[in-house]
Amino acid sequence: MAYSNSKITAVPYFYDKQLRKYIQQFIRIFAGFQVAMHTKSDGTLVYQTVPVRYGDVSRMAAHIVRENSENMLQTTPFISCHVTGLETAPNSRTFPQYEETMPVYEKKFDEATGQYLNEVGNQYAIKRHQPVPYNLTMQVDIWTSNTEQKLQLLEQILVLFNPSLNIHTNNNPLDWSTLSTVELISTTWSMRAIPSGVDDIIDISALTFQMPVLINPPAKVIRNTVIHTIIDNIDEVTDEGLESLRAGGSYTPLFTSYQVVTLEQYKMKFEVDNTGNATAQLLNRNGSNLDTNGNILNWVNILKGIGEFRDSVSQIRLKQTTDPSITLNDIVGSVVVNTTNPNLLNITIDSTTLPGNTQGTVDAAIDPQLNYPGDGTLTAATTGDRYLILNDVASGTGWLGSTANTNDIIEFNGTSWDVVFDASTISTVEYITNTTTLDHLKWDGSQWINTFEGTYNPGYWRLYL
Repeated sequence: MAYSNSKITAVPYFYDKQLRKYIQQFIRIFAGFQVAMHTKSDGTLVYQTVPVRYGDVSRMAAHIVRENSENMLQTTPFISCHVTGLETAPNSRTFPQYEETMPVYEKKFDEATGQYLNEVGNQYAIKRHQPVPYNLTMQVDIWTSNTEQKLQLLEQILVLFNPSLNIHTNNNPLDWSTLSTVELISTTWSMRAIPSGVDDIIDISALTFQMPVLINPPAKVIRNTVIHTIIDNIDEVTDEGLESLRAGGSYTPLFTSYQVVTLEQYKMKFEVDNTGNATAQLLNRNGSNLDTNGNILNWVNILKGIGEFRDSVSQIRLKQTTDPSITLNDIVGSVVVNTTNPNLLNITIDSTTLPGNTQGTVDAAIDPQLNYPGDGTLTAATTGDRYLILNDVASGTGWLGSTANTNDIIEFNGTSWDVVFDASTISTVEYITNTTTLDHLKWDGSQWINTFEGTYNPGYWRLYL
Protein backbone atom coordinates (compact mmCIF):
# COMPACT_ATOMS: atom_id res chain seq x y z
CA MET A 1 0.00 0.00 0.00
CA ALA A 2 1.16 3.57 -0.70
CA TYR A 3 0.10 6.56 1.40
CA SER A 4 -0.23 10.05 -0.10
CA ASN A 5 -2.04 13.15 1.21
CA SER A 6 -3.88 11.09 3.87
CA LYS A 7 -5.39 8.86 1.19
CA ILE A 8 -4.68 5.17 0.80
CA THR A 9 -3.97 4.04 -2.75
CA ALA A 10 -3.52 0.42 -3.71
CA VAL A 11 -0.30 -0.32 -5.58
CA PRO A 12 -0.26 -3.46 -7.75
CA TYR A 13 2.46 -6.03 -7.24
CA PHE A 14 5.81 -5.12 -8.75
CA TYR A 15 9.33 -6.50 -8.39
CA ASP A 16 12.28 -5.19 -10.41
CA LYS A 17 15.07 -7.01 -8.48
CA GLN A 18 16.61 -3.66 -7.56
CA LEU A 19 18.38 -4.75 -4.34
CA ARG A 20 19.44 -7.96 -6.07
CA LYS A 21 21.11 -5.91 -8.86
CA TYR A 22 23.04 -3.84 -6.32
CA ILE A 23 24.24 -7.01 -4.57
CA GLN A 24 25.21 -8.67 -7.88
CA GLN A 25 27.20 -5.65 -9.02
CA PHE A 26 28.89 -5.53 -5.63
CA ILE A 27 29.91 -9.20 -5.85
CA ARG A 28 31.31 -8.66 -9.36
CA ILE A 29 33.85 -6.21 -7.90
CA PHE A 30 35.63 -9.14 -6.23
CA ALA A 31 35.58 -11.56 -9.16
CA GLY A 32 38.79 -12.44 -10.95
CA PHE A 33 41.40 -11.96 -8.21
CA GLN A 34 44.25 -14.47 -8.16
CA VAL A 35 46.81 -15.82 -5.71
CA ALA A 36 50.18 -17.42 -6.43
CA MET A 37 50.00 -21.04 -5.21
CA HIS A 38 53.38 -22.63 -5.97
CA THR A 39 56.33 -22.66 -8.36
CA LYS A 40 56.78 -25.28 -11.10
CA SER A 41 60.02 -27.07 -11.68
CA ASP A 42 60.85 -24.66 -14.51
CA GLY A 43 60.50 -21.67 -12.18
CA THR A 44 57.11 -20.37 -13.38
CA LEU A 45 54.44 -19.45 -10.84
CA VAL A 46 51.08 -21.19 -10.77
CA TYR A 47 48.14 -18.86 -10.12
CA GLN A 48 44.68 -19.77 -8.88
CA THR A 49 41.61 -17.62 -9.52
CA VAL A 50 39.77 -17.04 -6.25
CA PRO A 51 36.04 -17.80 -6.52
CA VAL A 52 33.52 -15.39 -5.04
CA ARG A 53 30.06 -16.36 -3.85
CA TYR A 54 27.17 -15.05 -1.81
CA GLY A 55 26.76 -16.41 1.72
CA ASP A 56 27.30 -15.32 5.31
CA VAL A 57 29.97 -16.72 7.64
CA SER A 58 27.62 -18.57 9.97
CA ARG A 59 26.00 -20.59 7.17
CA MET A 60 29.36 -21.50 5.69
CA ALA A 61 30.75 -22.46 9.11
CA ALA A 62 27.75 -24.69 9.74
CA HIS A 63 28.26 -26.24 6.34
CA ILE A 64 31.84 -27.15 7.25
CA VAL A 65 31.01 -28.39 10.73
CA ARG A 66 28.09 -30.56 9.56
CA GLU A 67 30.10 -31.83 6.61
CA ASN A 68 26.96 -31.50 4.52
CA SER A 69 28.96 -31.84 1.37
CA GLU A 70 29.79 -35.38 2.32
CA ASN A 71 32.75 -36.29 0.10
CA MET A 72 33.43 -32.68 -1.02
CA LEU A 73 35.84 -30.68 1.13
CA GLN A 74 35.65 -26.90 1.52
CA THR A 75 38.73 -25.49 -0.16
CA THR A 76 40.48 -22.15 0.21
CA PRO A 77 41.08 -19.45 -0.83
CA PHE A 78 37.64 -18.03 -1.63
CA ILE A 79 35.65 -14.87 -1.01
CA SER A 80 32.12 -14.65 0.36
CA CYS A 81 29.83 -11.61 0.38
CA HIS A 82 26.65 -10.99 2.33
CA VAL A 83 24.35 -8.22 3.53
CA THR A 84 24.70 -7.11 7.15
CA GLY A 85 22.36 -4.13 7.18
CA LEU A 86 19.89 -1.96 5.29
CA GLU A 87 19.12 1.38 6.90
CA THR A 88 17.14 4.40 5.82
CA ALA A 89 19.16 7.41 4.64
CA PRO A 90 17.25 10.53 5.77
CA ASN A 91 20.18 12.80 4.87
CA SER A 92 19.83 11.75 1.24
CA ARG A 93 16.10 12.36 1.10
CA THR A 94 15.24 15.50 -0.89
CA PHE A 95 11.68 15.97 -2.13
CA PRO A 96 9.67 12.73 -1.74
CA GLN A 97 6.69 14.00 -3.78
CA TYR A 98 8.78 15.01 -6.79
CA GLU A 99 7.72 13.67 -10.19
CA GLU A 100 9.42 14.13 -13.56
CA THR A 101 7.94 13.49 -16.99
CA MET A 102 10.34 12.69 -19.80
CA PRO A 103 9.44 12.47 -23.50
CA VAL A 104 10.84 9.44 -25.34
CA TYR A 105 10.86 9.11 -29.12
CA GLU A 106 11.44 5.90 -31.02
CA LYS A 107 12.79 5.80 -34.55
CA LYS A 108 10.25 4.55 -37.04
CA PHE A 109 10.77 0.90 -37.97
CA ASP A 110 10.00 -0.44 -41.42
CA GLU A 111 8.62 -3.95 -40.95
CA ALA A 112 9.05 -4.75 -44.65
CA THR A 113 12.78 -3.98 -44.83
CA GLY A 114 13.68 -4.59 -41.20
CA GLN A 115 15.41 -1.21 -41.06
CA TYR A 116 14.97 1.89 -38.93
CA LEU A 117 13.98 5.01 -40.84
CA ASN A 118 15.09 8.57 -40.24
CA GLU A 119 11.62 9.45 -38.98
CA VAL A 120 9.91 9.66 -35.61
CA GLY A 121 8.01 6.51 -34.67
CA ASN A 122 6.18 5.80 -31.41
CA GLN A 123 6.22 8.54 -28.80
CA TYR A 124 6.00 7.99 -25.05
CA ALA A 125 5.85 10.02 -21.86
CA ILE A 126 7.70 8.45 -18.90
CA LYS A 127 6.53 9.72 -15.50
CA ARG A 128 9.24 8.98 -12.95
CA HIS A 129 8.81 9.31 -9.19
CA GLN A 130 11.47 10.22 -6.66
CA PRO A 131 13.32 7.09 -5.49
CA VAL A 132 13.65 6.19 -1.79
CA PRO A 133 17.25 6.33 -0.44
CA TYR A 134 18.81 3.64 1.77
CA ASN A 135 22.28 2.68 2.94
CA LEU A 136 23.20 -0.94 2.20
CA THR A 137 25.97 -2.48 4.32
CA MET A 138 27.87 -5.43 2.86
CA GLN A 139 30.49 -7.66 4.42
CA VAL A 140 33.20 -9.41 2.45
CA ASP A 141 34.91 -12.41 4.08
CA ILE A 142 38.25 -13.51 2.67
CA TRP A 143 38.86 -17.19 3.46
CA THR A 144 42.51 -18.26 3.28
CA SER A 145 44.58 -21.15 4.57
CA ASN A 146 47.72 -19.10 5.25
CA THR A 147 48.86 -15.54 5.81
CA GLU A 148 50.55 -15.25 2.41
CA GLN A 149 47.27 -15.88 0.57
CA LYS A 150 45.55 -13.29 2.73
CA LEU A 151 48.22 -10.68 2.06
CA GLN A 152 48.03 -11.25 -1.68
CA LEU A 153 44.26 -10.81 -1.78
CA LEU A 154 44.14 -7.83 0.55
CA GLU A 155 46.76 -5.95 -1.44
CA GLN A 156 44.79 -6.43 -4.67
CA ILE A 157 41.48 -5.41 -3.08
CA LEU A 158 42.44 -2.55 -0.76
CA VAL A 159 44.15 -0.54 -3.50
CA LEU A 160 40.80 -0.20 -5.31
CA PHE A 161 39.12 1.74 -2.51
CA ASN A 162 40.54 5.17 -1.93
CA PRO A 163 38.06 5.33 -0.32
CA SER A 164 35.27 4.44 -2.78
CA LEU A 165 34.51 2.83 -6.14
CA ASN A 166 31.67 3.60 -8.58
CA ILE A 167 29.31 0.91 -9.84
CA HIS A 168 26.45 0.86 -12.39
CA THR A 169 23.44 -1.33 -11.73
CA ASN A 170 22.20 -1.15 -15.34
CA ASN A 171 22.62 0.71 -18.63
CA ASN A 172 19.08 2.09 -18.88
CA PRO A 173 19.38 5.79 -19.89
CA LEU A 174 16.04 6.54 -18.21
CA ASP A 175 17.13 5.20 -14.83
CA TRP A 176 18.35 8.14 -12.77
CA SER A 177 19.55 5.86 -9.95
CA THR A 178 21.88 3.60 -11.93
CA LEU A 179 25.09 5.05 -10.45
CA SER A 180 26.17 4.23 -6.90
CA THR A 181 29.39 4.19 -4.86
CA VAL A 182 30.94 1.46 -2.74
CA GLU A 183 32.95 2.74 0.23
CA LEU A 184 35.21 0.69 2.51
CA ILE A 185 34.34 1.69 6.10
CA SER A 186 36.12 -0.91 8.27
CA THR A 187 38.36 -3.98 8.23
CA THR A 188 38.89 -6.93 10.57
CA TRP A 189 42.27 -8.56 10.20
CA SER A 190 41.32 -12.03 11.42
CA MET A 191 38.32 -13.90 12.82
CA ARG A 192 39.16 -17.22 14.51
CA ALA A 193 35.68 -17.84 15.89
CA ILE A 194 34.71 -20.25 13.15
CA PRO A 195 35.37 -23.89 14.02
CA SER A 196 37.17 -25.69 11.22
CA GLY A 197 38.81 -28.69 12.87
CA VAL A 198 42.04 -29.13 14.78
CA ASP A 199 44.36 -29.79 11.86
CA ASP A 200 43.44 -27.13 9.29
CA ILE A 201 43.05 -23.58 10.54
CA ILE A 202 41.05 -21.42 8.14
CA ASP A 203 41.69 -17.71 8.57
CA ILE A 204 38.98 -15.18 7.71
CA SER A 205 39.53 -11.47 7.12
CA ALA A 206 36.42 -9.31 7.05
CA LEU A 207 35.93 -6.06 5.08
CA THR A 208 32.83 -3.96 5.66
CA PHE A 209 31.47 -1.75 2.89
CA GLN A 210 28.61 0.69 2.62
CA MET A 211 26.86 1.90 -0.50
CA PRO A 212 23.90 4.21 -1.00
CA VAL A 213 21.04 2.57 -2.90
CA LEU A 214 17.92 4.08 -4.41
CA ILE A 215 14.73 2.02 -4.59
CA ASN A 216 12.49 3.26 -7.39
CA PRO A 217 8.72 2.98 -7.40
CA PRO A 218 7.21 1.90 -10.74
CA ALA A 219 7.33 4.49 -13.53
CA LYS A 220 4.22 5.27 -15.52
CA VAL A 221 4.59 4.87 -19.30
CA ILE A 222 2.07 6.68 -21.49
CA ARG A 223 2.03 6.22 -25.25
CA ASN A 224 1.13 9.40 -27.11
CA THR A 225 -1.36 8.59 -29.83
CA VAL A 226 -3.17 11.88 -30.32
CA ILE A 227 -0.32 14.09 -31.54
CA HIS A 228 1.58 12.27 -34.26
CA THR A 229 3.73 15.07 -35.67
CA ILE A 230 4.70 18.51 -34.43
CA ILE A 231 5.72 20.91 -37.19
CA ASP A 232 8.24 23.33 -35.70
CA ASN A 233 8.92 25.26 -38.93
CA ILE A 234 6.39 28.06 -39.35
CA ASP A 235 6.28 29.31 -42.92
CA GLU A 236 4.08 31.62 -44.90
CA VAL A 237 2.74 29.81 -47.98
CA THR A 238 0.28 30.35 -50.78
CA ASP A 239 -3.09 28.56 -50.88
CA GLU A 240 -1.65 26.14 -53.41
CA GLY A 241 1.30 25.42 -51.13
CA LEU A 242 -1.03 24.79 -48.20
CA GLU A 243 -3.05 22.29 -50.22
CA SER A 244 0.17 20.53 -51.23
CA LEU A 245 1.23 20.32 -47.58
CA ARG A 246 -2.12 18.81 -46.58
CA ALA A 247 -1.73 16.21 -49.31
CA GLY A 248 1.73 15.27 -48.01
CA GLY A 249 3.62 17.03 -50.80
CA SER A 250 6.23 19.78 -50.81
CA TYR A 251 5.73 23.53 -50.90
CA THR A 252 7.77 26.69 -51.35
CA PRO A 253 7.57 29.12 -48.42
CA LEU A 254 7.08 32.81 -49.12
CA PHE A 255 9.34 33.64 -46.21
CA THR A 256 12.11 31.51 -44.78
CA SER A 257 13.33 31.79 -41.20
CA TYR A 258 16.86 30.80 -40.22
CA GLN A 259 18.76 29.69 -37.17
CA VAL A 260 22.02 31.66 -37.03
CA VAL A 261 25.08 29.64 -35.95
CA THR A 262 28.58 30.97 -35.26
CA LEU A 263 31.21 28.26 -34.69
CA GLU A 264 33.69 30.10 -32.51
CA GLN A 265 36.23 27.26 -32.41
CA TYR A 266 36.46 26.71 -36.17
CA LYS A 267 37.87 28.50 -39.19
CA MET A 268 36.49 28.20 -42.73
CA LYS A 269 38.39 28.14 -46.00
CA PHE A 270 36.47 29.38 -49.05
CA GLU A 271 37.79 28.36 -52.48
CA VAL A 272 36.70 28.47 -56.12
CA ASP A 273 38.24 25.94 -58.51
CA ASN A 274 39.08 26.41 -62.20
CA THR A 275 35.57 25.35 -63.23
CA GLY A 276 33.91 27.96 -61.02
CA ASN A 277 32.70 25.54 -58.31
CA ALA A 278 32.86 27.11 -54.84
CA THR A 279 33.39 25.12 -51.64
CA ALA A 280 33.59 25.90 -47.93
CA GLN A 281 36.07 23.73 -46.00
CA LEU A 282 35.84 23.33 -42.21
CA LEU A 283 39.13 23.88 -40.34
CA ASN A 284 40.19 23.85 -36.71
CA ARG A 285 41.85 26.85 -35.06
CA ASN A 286 45.26 25.62 -36.22
CA GLY A 287 44.15 25.64 -39.86
CA SER A 288 43.95 21.84 -40.18
CA ASN A 289 40.87 19.92 -41.29
CA LEU A 290 41.40 17.22 -38.60
CA ASP A 291 39.84 16.94 -35.14
CA THR A 292 41.76 16.12 -31.94
CA ASN A 293 41.52 12.38 -32.74
CA GLY A 294 42.98 12.79 -36.22
CA ASN A 295 39.63 12.33 -38.01
CA ILE A 296 38.39 14.55 -40.84
CA LEU A 297 36.13 17.33 -39.54
CA ASN A 298 32.55 16.64 -40.58
CA TRP A 299 30.13 19.54 -41.11
CA VAL A 300 27.03 17.49 -40.27
CA ASN A 301 28.55 15.97 -37.11
CA ILE A 302 29.75 19.35 -35.84
CA LEU A 303 26.20 20.71 -36.09
CA LYS A 304 24.52 17.78 -34.33
CA GLY A 305 22.43 19.12 -31.47
CA ILE A 306 22.49 22.61 -33.03
CA GLY A 307 20.65 22.24 -36.33
CA GLU A 308 20.83 20.69 -39.76
CA PHE A 309 21.45 21.88 -43.30
CA ARG A 310 18.59 22.43 -45.73
CA ASP A 311 20.01 22.02 -49.21
CA SER A 312 19.76 25.23 -51.28
CA VAL A 313 17.97 26.95 -48.35
CA SER A 314 20.68 27.13 -45.70
CA GLN A 315 23.21 29.91 -46.23
CA ILE A 316 26.79 30.80 -45.45
CA ARG A 317 27.56 34.49 -44.95
CA LEU A 318 31.04 35.96 -45.31
CA LYS A 319 32.14 39.13 -43.55
CA GLN A 320 33.90 41.73 -45.69
CA THR A 321 34.66 44.14 -42.84
CA THR A 322 37.26 44.18 -40.08
CA ASP A 323 34.48 44.37 -37.48
CA PRO A 324 32.60 41.04 -37.23
CA SER A 325 29.67 42.71 -35.44
CA ILE A 326 28.70 44.55 -38.63
CA THR A 327 26.08 42.45 -40.42
CA LEU A 328 25.70 44.68 -43.50
CA ASN A 329 27.31 43.90 -46.86
CA ASP A 330 27.79 40.18 -46.15
CA ILE A 331 28.47 37.99 -49.17
CA VAL A 332 25.78 35.28 -49.14
CA GLY A 333 25.95 31.81 -50.64
CA SER A 334 23.41 28.98 -50.59
CA VAL A 335 24.60 25.66 -49.19
CA VAL A 336 24.35 22.10 -50.48
CA VAL A 337 25.96 19.30 -48.44
CA ASN A 338 28.80 17.62 -50.34
CA THR A 339 27.88 13.92 -50.46
CA THR A 340 31.41 12.69 -51.23
CA ASN A 341 33.50 14.83 -48.87
CA PRO A 342 31.96 15.56 -45.42
CA ASN A 343 34.59 18.27 -44.85
CA LEU A 344 33.20 20.41 -47.72
CA LEU A 345 30.04 22.31 -48.49
CA ASN A 346 29.09 23.20 -52.06
CA ILE A 347 28.33 26.91 -52.29
CA THR A 348 26.45 28.95 -54.87
CA ILE A 349 27.19 32.66 -54.42
CA ASP A 350 24.29 35.12 -54.67
CA SER A 351 25.74 37.60 -57.16
CA THR A 352 23.42 40.36 -55.90
CA THR A 353 25.30 40.34 -52.57
CA LEU A 354 28.71 40.95 -54.17
CA PRO A 355 30.16 44.47 -53.90
CA GLY A 356 29.43 46.68 -56.91
CA ASN A 357 32.15 47.02 -59.55
CA THR A 358 34.12 50.24 -59.15
CA GLN A 359 36.31 49.62 -62.22
CA GLY A 360 33.74 48.04 -64.47
CA THR A 361 34.46 44.68 -66.11
CA VAL A 362 37.33 43.08 -68.01
CA ASP A 363 37.14 40.60 -70.84
CA ALA A 364 39.87 38.40 -69.39
CA ALA A 365 42.90 38.27 -67.14
CA ILE A 366 45.93 37.50 -69.34
CA ASP A 367 49.70 37.40 -69.48
CA PRO A 368 50.52 39.89 -72.30
CA GLN A 369 53.89 38.25 -72.86
CA LEU A 370 52.14 35.01 -73.86
CA ASN A 371 48.99 36.28 -75.56
CA TYR A 372 47.97 39.25 -77.70
CA PRO A 373 44.91 40.19 -79.78
CA GLY A 374 44.52 38.03 -82.88
CA ASP A 375 47.03 35.36 -81.80
CA GLY A 376 44.46 32.60 -82.08
CA THR A 377 43.66 32.62 -78.38
CA LEU A 378 42.43 36.23 -78.15
CA THR A 379 40.19 37.75 -80.81
CA ALA A 380 41.36 40.70 -82.87
CA ALA A 381 41.21 43.97 -80.97
CA THR A 382 37.99 45.98 -81.17
CA THR A 383 37.17 49.28 -79.56
CA GLY A 384 36.27 48.85 -75.88
CA ASP A 385 38.17 45.59 -75.28
CA ARG A 386 39.52 45.55 -71.70
CA TYR A 387 42.08 43.21 -70.14
CA LEU A 388 43.59 42.77 -66.69
CA ILE A 389 47.26 42.06 -67.35
CA LEU A 390 49.21 39.70 -65.14
CA ASN A 391 52.66 40.68 -66.44
CA ASP A 392 54.39 43.69 -67.96
CA VAL A 393 53.59 44.36 -71.63
CA ALA A 394 56.66 43.50 -73.70
CA SER A 395 57.46 45.55 -76.79
CA GLY A 396 56.98 43.93 -80.19
CA THR A 397 54.41 41.41 -79.00
CA GLY A 398 51.36 42.65 -80.89
CA TRP A 399 50.26 45.36 -78.45
CA LEU A 400 50.90 48.21 -80.93
CA GLY A 401 53.81 49.58 -78.94
CA SER A 402 51.72 50.17 -75.84
CA THR A 403 53.33 49.96 -72.39
CA ALA A 404 51.67 48.78 -69.18
CA ASN A 405 52.72 47.04 -65.98
CA THR A 406 51.55 44.02 -63.96
CA ASN A 407 48.05 44.41 -62.41
CA ASP A 408 47.12 47.32 -64.74
CA ILE A 409 43.87 47.34 -66.72
CA ILE A 410 44.22 48.33 -70.38
CA GLU A 411 41.49 49.27 -72.87
CA PHE A 412 41.60 49.50 -76.69
CA ASN A 413 40.53 52.94 -78.04
CA GLY A 414 40.46 51.88 -81.69
CA THR A 415 44.10 52.60 -82.51
CA SER A 416 46.09 51.90 -79.34
CA TRP A 417 45.84 50.47 -75.80
CA ASP A 418 45.31 52.92 -72.92
CA VAL A 419 46.07 52.21 -69.24
CA VAL A 420 42.71 52.88 -67.56
CA PHE A 421 43.79 51.47 -64.19
CA ASP A 422 47.35 52.21 -63.08
CA ALA A 423 47.96 49.78 -60.22
CA SER A 424 51.09 51.64 -59.06
CA THR A 425 49.07 54.74 -58.19
CA ILE A 426 45.92 53.27 -56.58
CA SER A 427 45.82 52.14 -52.95
CA THR A 428 42.05 52.13 -52.38
CA VAL A 429 39.92 48.99 -52.54
CA GLU A 430 38.49 48.50 -56.05
CA TYR A 431 36.29 45.80 -57.62
CA ILE A 432 35.95 44.31 -61.12
CA THR A 433 34.29 41.29 -62.74
CA ASN A 434 35.99 38.98 -65.21
CA THR A 435 33.23 38.38 -67.76
CA THR A 436 34.93 35.25 -69.11
CA THR A 437 35.24 33.37 -65.82
CA LEU A 438 32.63 35.42 -63.86
CA ASP A 439 35.22 35.85 -61.10
CA HIS A 440 34.60 38.86 -58.90
CA LEU A 441 38.01 40.39 -58.12
CA LYS A 442 39.17 42.88 -55.50
CA TRP A 443 42.21 45.18 -55.62
CA ASP A 444 43.56 45.36 -52.06
CA GLY A 445 46.24 47.97 -52.82
CA SER A 446 48.93 45.50 -53.83
CA GLN A 447 47.29 42.65 -55.77
CA TRP A 448 44.09 41.40 -57.37
CA ILE A 449 42.41 38.64 -55.38
CA ASN A 450 39.08 36.88 -55.51
CA THR A 451 36.62 38.97 -53.50
CA PHE A 452 35.42 36.16 -51.28
CA GLU A 453 38.15 33.49 -51.45
CA GLY A 454 40.45 32.86 -48.50
CA THR A 455 40.46 31.57 -44.91
CA TYR A 456 37.96 33.19 -42.56
CA ASN A 457 38.64 33.34 -38.83
CA PRO A 458 35.89 32.54 -36.29
CA GLY A 459 33.30 35.31 -36.17
CA TYR A 460 33.92 36.42 -39.76
CA TRP A 461 31.60 33.78 -41.20
CA ARG A 462 28.21 32.48 -40.13
CA LEU A 463 25.80 29.71 -41.02
CA TYR A 464 22.10 30.37 -41.47
CA LEU A 465 20.42 26.96 -41.06
